[in-house]
Amino acid sequence: MKFKSMLTYVGFLFVAVFVAGCVKTAYSPHVHKALRVNEPMFEIRAVKLSDSTVRLSFITDPMLRTADPNIRWVEAAIGPDASSLTDTITFNIGFAGAPGVDATVHVIGDAAWDTRGAKLSKSAVIDMSVVTATSHLIFRHELEYSTAVPMELEPFTMARADTLIDIGAMARRIYVPPGEYLPSSEVFRIIVTDEKGTVVYRSDAGRAFLSVVSTVEPQTPNQMQRYSIPWNGHDLRGNKVNDGTFRAEMLIPAVPKSYNAKIEFQWPPR
Repeated sequence: MKFKSMLTYVGFLFVAVFVAGCVKTAYSPHVHKALRVNEPMFEIRAVKLSDSTVRLSFITDPMLRTADPNIRWVEAAIGPDASSLTDTITFNIGFAGAPGVDATVHVIGDAAWDTRGAKLSKSAVIDMSVVTATSHLIFRHELEYSTAVPMELEPFTMARADTLIDIGAMARRIYVPPGEYLPSSEVFRIIVTDEKGTVVYRSDAGRAFLSVVSTVEPQTPNQMQRYSIPWNGHDLRGNKVNDGTFRAEMLIPAVPKSYNAKIEFQWPPR
């Protein structure tokens, strides 16, 4: 009886440890073997602020080419060079747009690196870990710091159909400069040029805007605002453009200084 009781106890202990291990694994963001990819999956922007904190951000399509495409977790090993990736940062993940409601949805990531290594660094190397329900992908990115500005623009293009594309930017507020305002009802502008640099389309062409003064959104630090304008691939005369590579310049016409961003894209959308 004692021997049977001991076996029962050992068996119970094994099951308890096994179940506990399963629970732990189920809640871990790294439940899959990591696979390193050769090229960055998306661009990361790094800005060094006046207090020497490094702020990192990205904007990407939420649908990855994996069995489960939805991004669940993003973190990174980071350091001043490839041999010193000793710090770990976790990105706050948000969404611009609602699935099934908005025509375009983006995943937005934001993190701060504020260790002693960050304060002494002049650039950074980062190993990004992107986790879905079925995959754990890692890619390396070498980062050069951008100059801190009152507001950052992350440009994007998103195909709505074979003949329509959204051209826009996610605006992230860093700080509000004194005296900033919009002098008219135009809050966002796009200018599309072809490979030769010729302007084929601009959203303000032939339009009249009201002379009203308003604020530049967003106003709250770290808040996001999505700007976009659809383009159907027609030039200013209404003719279809040829297939090829185009560049879009985006502009928020603020005073005393406007905000600008540029992006290249292919037409027709692929």
